[in-house]
Amino acid sequence: MEDFRFKVNLGGMIEILSDHLYSSPDVYIRELLQNGADAITGRGKLQGAAVEGEVTLEVTEGRQLIFTDNGQGLTEEEIHQFLAIIGESSKRELEDKDLRTDYIGRFGIGLLSCFMVSDEICMVTKSCRSEDAPVLEWNGKPDGTYTIQRLDGQTAPEPEEARIKHMDGPGTKVILKAKDGMGHYFTREVIEHLLTYYGLLLPFPIFIRQDGEEKQINPTYLPWEGRATNKQELMLFGQMIFGEQFFDCVPFRSEEGNVSGVAYILNYTVLPSAKSSHRIYLKHMMLTEKGDNLIPDWAVFTKCIVHATDLRPTASREGFYVDKMLESAKEVIEDSLINYIDALAEGQPEQFTRFFKIHHLTLMSLALATPKLFERLIDYFEFETTRGTMTGYDLRMSQEPLVYAPTREKYKQLSQLFFAQGKLLINVSYVHALDLLIQLGRVFEKKVSPVEEWEIEDLMQDLSPDDQDEGFEFLKMANRILKSHDCRAELKYFSPAQQPTFYLIDENTLLSRQIAATRAKADSMFFNMLDAFAADLPNDTAAVLYFNYHNPIVKKMAEIEEEADLKLFVEILYVQALQIGGFPLHNNELGMLNSNILSLMERGLPNG
Repeated sequence: MEDFRFKVNLGGMIEILSDHLYSSPDVYIRELLQNGADAITGRGKLQGAAVEGEVTLEVTEGRQLIFTDNGQGLTEEEIHQFLAIIGESSKRELEDKDLRTDYIGRFGIGLLSCFMVSDEICMVTKSCRSEDAPVLEWNGKPDGTYTIQRLDGQTAPEPEEARIKHMDGPGTKVILKAKDGMGHYFTREVIEHLLTYYGLLLPFPIFIRQDGEEKQINPTYLPWEGRATNKQELMLFGQMIFGEQFFDCVPFRSEEGNVSGVAYILNYTVLPSAKSSHRIYLKHMMLTEKGDNLIPDWAVFTKCIVHATDLRPTASREGFYVDKMLESAKEVIEDSLINYIDALAEGQPEQFTRFFKIHHLTLMSLALATPKLFERLIDYFEFETTRGTMTGYDLRMSQEPLVYAPTREKYKQLSQLFFAQGKLLINVSYVHALDLLIQLGRVFEKKVSPVEEWEIEDLMQDLSPDDQDEGFEFLKMANRILKSHDCRAELKYFSPAQQPTFYLIDENTLLSRQIAATRAKADSMFFNMLDAFAADLPNDTAAVLYFNYHNPIVKKMAEIEEEADLKLFVEILYVQALQIGGFPLHNNELGMLNSNILSLMERGLPNG
């Protein structure tokens, strides 16, 4: 037996393994599987024929793991090449794409990851390059030393050790003993979970063995390729992988990157900002749960299983490099989902309606970003209007201009007036509603515009000459009363007749009221800041309280001659109009309302 030393800076190796390359000790199972897969593939190439490969993991609960593959095995020269020379690469060199392609997933870094869970790695290997190749035992330690010895003809000191190290044919065994604090990585439950997670799609059987019992982990085929697969089988496979039932599934395939898989449609609503958890495999091995740069950002209503052969992994094998091949594959996945939605809307309207109800928020983003789908989807989106809920189809078929209130407050203020007049007003204060409406107007050549003050005033009629004379004094007194509230009065006819007043305010005046309401509740430290905001507003702010001369209360008020008496009613109706419009009240306005109502009650109640 001869002693050797890794050509490695041990500190740098540990930094690469623990801080830069691997996110968790879990990946030691991934790297063992990857080594086994590469070895089985390599044996097939060397022998010029397919190999019926298999991998077995024998578990001694909490203490030991024996990983065995029947791949190509290693010669002594290859052991030195793959297990020693990798250490001389610096972190900077490891980030070079060629080194990544050559070493990651092969013997070397992959096997050294086992030092994260074990203080010593024992590897027993026999090469397939010749029938009389020796059985070699390699023992490595994290201090940078390793030994190599031949086992042929040697008598092992313990029968159990001899059994463990025995090789029936070409292949490799990796024997690991749990180091302190890492026993949970050597339990049947954890290992079986990691095998399922990382190796479910491997094309050769993976067995886990414990106490003489053996179980196969994987199906050894891609369920969506190479055989007759029905949708029910795919749905069951997705349920097994993700542990949930799905609405539907969409298979896809990209020649670029040799990428294939299935997108599973969620059966529940998710926010457009949600991040889905996927299963993305490279050469049958689990790579990442993140779909960054591969799954379209808008496809948050999916969980995908993706298998790629030719995409290029990053150094950590936890993602892909962004290149033209990756972008082409992403485009195929995107087109497959778009075509699915298009076909569902065209051929399965009931199914599409269910799908739309679940994922309408996400589909809004998709429609705005995808002109191809906008015309298909817009008909299904709903808008709040003064005609009730209307769909995009209803709006584009409407023969009148599409007028919208830009804010919830504006819509609340104007909706009753527009409704009474039978006029259309659209509320676009909801997510994406304004963008969808503007795009609808652009695509279908419909006039879309925000409501203007002249349009509001068009809903009102001027008084007749007789009524103008009759209300002249009332209007003069009302203007004097409202002046202290930065408001003027006007007399009009408008519907509904039961609405005595209508308060109209411009945006600057509204902001001024909001600042004043906030200042009344704020701590003193914010007063100066709020006052500064208010000082920046123009001085020509305007608010109008329209009195409806069709309303019997207003007509009765016009008969009051004493301004002090009229003041009670004008101020009560002023505050009522603010409340109906959803405007913030100042403290003095609420107190004024209470005071005026109390005065009226005292006048109307008999003396005790």
